[in-house]
Amino acid sequence: MSRRGLAAVAVSAALVASACSNGVSGVPVAAEISAPTATEVVRQSVTGLGEAAVLRYQGTMTAAGGRAAEFDVTAASSGELLGTVVLAGKQATVLVVDRSIFLKAAADFWATLPGVADGPSKGTAVADRWVKTPAGLLGVEFSDVFLPQTMAQNAVEGVEAAGGGPLADGETTTIGQTKAVRVKTARGSVAVAEQAPHGVVEVRLGKAGDSDPTSVRDVVATVTEASGDVAKFYQDFAAAAGQVSAPVDVLTTVREKSHNFDACGSPSCSIVIHFTNASKIAVKVSVRGAWKGDEQPLGTCEATAGPVAPGQDGSATCTLGTPEWQQFYQRANSVPGNHPYSVQWSTLVLADPPDLSQVNARAQAQAADPEAGKTEGTNYVYSIGYRDSGSEVVWKYGSITTKFWKEHAEPQLRVCLGSTGKVCHATLVTATDDPAAAQILVKQLIDTARAGGKPCPAGQLVGCKS
Repeated sequence: MSRRGLAAVAVSAALVASACSNGVSGVPVAAEISAPTATEVVRQSVTGLGEAAVLRYQGTMTAAGGRAAEFDVTAASSGELLGTVVLAGKQATVLVVDRSIFLKAAADFWATLPGVADGPSKGTAVADRWVKTPAGLLGVEFSDVFLPQTMAQNAVEGVEAAGGGPLADGETTTIGQTKAVRVKTARGSVAVAEQAPHGVVEVRLGKAGDSDPTSVRDVVATVTEASGDVAKFYQDFAAAAGQVSAPVDVLTTVREKSHNFDACGSPSCSIVIHFTNASKIAVKVSVRGAWKGDEQPLGTCEATAGPVAPGQDGSATCTLGTPEWQQFYQRANSVPGNHPYSVQWSTLVLADPPDLSQVNARAQAQAADPEAGKTEGTNYVYSIGYRDSGSEVVWKYGSITTKFWKEHAEPQLRVCLGSTGKVCHATLVTATDDPAAAQILVKQLIDTARAGGKPCPAGQLVGCKS
């Protein structure tokens, strides 16, 4: 027999052996696809919370130092936050840019914060002005509590406590107008909407924050997903942040030396404040004065001086030239008798205004190009879907700030399978370095999916409420 014939026999024998070893008796039976468990539903809902472009929180907490606080704030995934906070019954507007906190409030609010109202009329001096406020002084680091990703990380800890049974086994409750199910977690509890696709409607945390001076306790926050208005949020935020042009630095002060009136005549009058910069940094100084004549208000003056180098002397000239002053001066020179005038002033150090370059860019952002097919960036837009009757069906769109988007999407495939009965897969849409462009693209993709009156993708938790 030829070598060629021997080779053919060997191959044939191998094939026969292979066929025999793979033989299985019996009838194939399809495995049952179980519905998502309570743990899976809550985890998926918290995943949506962390992917949100914009979230609004309303509720209460205990700030560091034991101060009871109320809040109504809206936070973006890119770090911006805007809203109100109430301490001891006194309200302030709060704005956060790059983790820097700026507050604006009446004098009675500042009286609740030790250190700010120290010194004569300090609380009045900063009243109704934007003030750069350290988180430790306020007792809360907003970025460590309210950013969507941060809140999700806190809420998901110990979510396994929700159990392997159905969501319906949890405690039923009503949050606002929404029927919900509340389940315990390691840090407190999470309430998700009773109806699919569920979604977080309330978070309770025993503690949140990275350090004791700014850690808060007993957080109870209702959550409203507002990603559908992401473009408007950035535009409104840019407009609000643009007003923070000369914030006060409450922790840095100068030492006043003397003062004198100067050039007081018919058109105007000035007061000159002399001071020394005793700090270790160069400072800009703001002087604001409230004037009176014959015990009647004459108006206010404002002046800015500096920067003044550390250890150096400086001065600021605050000039009043209002019609009220001019009338007072004429009266003092025509009506016999004493006509006293006075000014009550404040000397404050100014902080640098926030850098709004990124905020303004986000306010003008356009959706990332889904056809670009980029695979590298700081923000990744992906989709989860399945095949049905030969067509691709999208179950949800998402956006995250990590290149490990596949690992992020993988646990969600089981929820998609349990909800639809279909084998689900994740696909990268595109990547971008602009978080606003990524979130606006998600909204654009959702709007396209809803065209013609169609419902939102069945698993969509972000961007469908507008």
